[in-house]
Formats: sequence, structure tokens, C-alpha cells
Amino acid sequence: MVNKVFGNVDAYVYTIEFQKRGLPHAHILIILDENSKLLTADDAESVVCAYLPDPASERRLLDNVKTHMIHGLCKPHNRNSPCMVDNSCTKKYPKEYSEETVYISDGGYPTYRRPNNGLVINVRGHPVGNEFVVPYNPCLLVKYDTHINVEVCSQSVMYLYKYVYKCHDAATLEVWNGDEIEK
Repeated sequence: MVNKVFGNVDAYVYTIEFQKRGLPHAHILIILDENSKLLTADDAESVVCAYLPDPASERRLLDNVKTHMIHGLCKPHNRNSPCMVDNSCTKKYPKEYSEETVYISDGGYPTYRRPNNGLVINVRGHPVGNEFVVPYNPCLLVKYDTHINVEVCSQSVMYLYKYVYKCHDAATLEVWNGDEIEK
């Protein structure tokens, strides 16, 4: 499966969002073909991680996770963080520890493996463990060295309306069939 991080793709939809506080970013929904669909916890875990990698064997990946994939220190470190509303993080961080990925293929998003293994890194003067790691794909994170949040979603309609089509004035649509674009 060379150059196919997630498998064979049947379709994709994306939108570029321009935020008030930051740089533009993309929301991309990838629809995999039947043979590549992620149907089990092992499938989900093969493409998405939500924990700190081993510092002894994966130093570059750990540095990228530390730089790009730690949720912006909210409670208990900073109760004035932009994600905090009514003394609670709107992104639900810190996440609960989980020794294994739990995934029901028709239930939306998995609960990713976040072991309580004592591994802690220092981020902006605060000790941080797996409870603040944003889900990522190790291959994409190392290749592009930037924030790339990757989630498995088995209910694509939920993702489409939550992220891809929110508050946009225009859309571009391409229907791609093999080597031709149909208009």
C-alpha cells in the first residue's frame, strides 16, 4: 500500500476554513472503498494514535507530537484558554485514559488508546501526558511536520455537517470517475 496512508479512496470532500485567531486550515473527509474501510478497533489503531510515542525509539515523532499535537493547555493549567466555557473545555480535554482503542463501526468516533503509562513531557512549563494528545497519524505527522488532526468517523453525515459545511458561502464540487472529471 505505497503512498496510501488510509487505503483506497472512493471519494473525498474538503473545505478551507479561515479562522479569526489563526491560519487557514482544511477539513477533509475521506471516504474509503469497501476493502479499505476501518471496521474494527485494530483498524482504527493502525492509522490513528492519541498517545505520546516512546522517546527512546521514536524521538522525531515525539518531538512532532510535542510541537503540534498537544491540545492547547486548558484546565487545569490555564482556565482562561479560548476553549474554556463555564469552567469546562469545549473540546473535552483532558481526555480519559484508555488502555485500548474502543470502536463500534456504526457509533461515530472511537475512544482512542491513551495508556496511563506515566510518560510525561514538559509543554510550556507544564507536565503533560497522554490525556492532552490530539489524535494523529504518525506517517503524516512526520512527513509534513505540522498539526494534522486525524479522526476515524463511521458516521460521515455527522462530520459533513459539523465541520465540512458549516458557515460557508460557496462550495466547489468535482465528481471524479477514474481518469475523467464529470461536470
